[in-house]
Amino acid sequence: MGIPGSEDRRSVHRGEAEERDRSLVERAQQGDTEAFGELIEQHRERARKWAKRITGDPHMADDVVQDALIRAFLHVGTLTDTSRFLPWLHRIIRNQANMRLRRGGPYKREQPFATYQLSGEDSTTVDWDDLDSVLYHLSRSAADAAANDQDPAEHLLRKELFETVHAILHCLTRKERGIFEAYFFRQLNPEEIADMYRMTTGSIHTYIYRSRQKLRQEHIRVSLGLPTEKERSSLIKSKVLDLPEWPSHAQARLSFIDRIGHMLAAMDDRRPTGELMGVSGFAFRMHISNKTTYADGIYIFDWRETFQSFMRELGYETSLLCGQLSGSPVPLLGVVERFPVVLPIEEAVIPFIRKYIDLGRPLLYFDTMALRPYVHEWSLIYGYDDEQRIVYLTDMMRPEGKTLSYEDITENPVRFLAAMDGKLDQDHIASSAVHHQKERLRRQALKSIHDAVTFARTGSEYRPMTSYLSYSSGLAAYDRWIQYLRFGPEIPPNRYGMGQLAYVYEETRRYAASYLRSVPLEGEAMRLTLLAAEAYEQAAEALAD
Repeated sequence: MGIPGSEDRRSVHRGEAEERDRSLVERAQQGDTEAFGELIEQHRERARKWAKRITGDPHMADDVVQDALIRAFLHVGTLTDTSRFLPWLHRIIRNQANMRLRRGGPYKREQPFATYQLSGEDSTTVDWDDLDSVLYHLSRSAADAAANDQDPAEHLLRKELFETVHAILHCLTRKERGIFEAYFFRQLNPEEIADMYRMTTGSIHTYIYRSRQKLRQEHIRVSLGLPTEKERSSLIKSKVLDLPEWPSHAQARLSFIDRIGHMLAAMDDRRPTGELMGVSGFAFRMHISNKTTYADGIYIFDWRETFQSFMRELGYETSLLCGQLSGSPVPLLGVVERFPVVLPIEEAVIPFIRKYIDLGRPLLYFDTMALRPYVHEWSLIYGYDDEQRIVYLTDMMRPEGKTLSYEDITENPVRFLAAMDGKLDQDHIASSAVHHQKERLRRQALKSIHDAVTFARTGSEYRPMTSYLSYSSGLAAYDRWIQYLRFGPEIPPNRYGMGQLAYVYEETRRYAASYLRSVPLEGEAMRLTLLAAEAYEQAAEALAD
């Protein structure tokens, strides 16, 4: 007999779990990526067990789960019954696993080379322990079969595949190539390979995964006629800039402005952070999501236009490199959806970094691999090393900075880099600085104040194109925030999101107050400006509390 009431308790727990899933699915369908991430974290291990049971291969199971989760993320909006998330996910995993296992399916090229029907020369002459011998034999066999087969196009395609593989395998190191050969050609399992190389099974899986990533990028290079890894090795360089010290009094919690300030300092242009906050308008801005209580509103603005217009105001010409990877779930969709789709290849991004570092100029970079508690933040790239295949960059949580691999940079689902090309009309700027500094600052202040008033009344002109993403801005953002806190039981506030909003906006209100007190206005205009500064100071104190 079971324990009295135990079945009822299990039923209650199941009901609570299903209700939690349903709520997370509904939020995910509205574009809440954090909710989808929480949903997946709860069920990832179960999904892996399903995939492993179907495929019988733990490594293939990992690939199946990864593909299934991407598909689930892209199509969660099609799930009509939000209480059926788990059966829906199970069906996606089953379909993905079966496609990988099905001989004639779209993944048939992933089957081991040993399974291809060979013709032509005697297979006993092939050295099956030598990769070049195997590939040569396979390409010859495919060429011979193409002349006699009813479907020569298929065999020519196969021949092209073998030749391409032969070309791209040179991107692997000797060890990577040996492990790749053992796994895909000799059909050894990871445990056997681990014994051969005296490594852990987990390390073997890592090598296989990294080799696949390198081969994928190299295949794109070969297809596009770009230099191969071997050809690029003769151009190895490195350079690391000596960034100026960035004192604590100059730092800002809003990392977009903080990094631009440090970027300017590296160009010998030290601007007070209050001026950067005021002139950019970020001292007066506020965005709050209408759907969630997360802090994503801080990042919702037109990155390209904002950076370029702000730098023009400061007297600089700039260049941008931006894009999004296809098939990759991206954070901050409200911004990234406007970016072009780009290829995950180094040639599309690393040369841009090299160019400006070689000129002695750091680059503004959106980092989706920032340390916790930050999920993603703005950083500066200030160096690169072709031999180690790394870039050097700042991190909000690491004063000493950090490094990311070229693969990390290339595979970032959000590609945004910005650099300074030089000053605009330097003679005019110098003349203005000498003879008309006060008038320039007055006009700049009037423009900033006008923009702040317009933003407060009408909110931001920038709107996400995706209909289920929406944000309150300006004065309306305060009302939205108050609503979340006042009706917490209906929309439970996210502790991290609310904390981050308060942490950032408390400081921006203080910068708004200090900037307004410094503007060179007179008379009634200055009196009203000082009253506004006092109101911003009070808002900052309330947010700090």
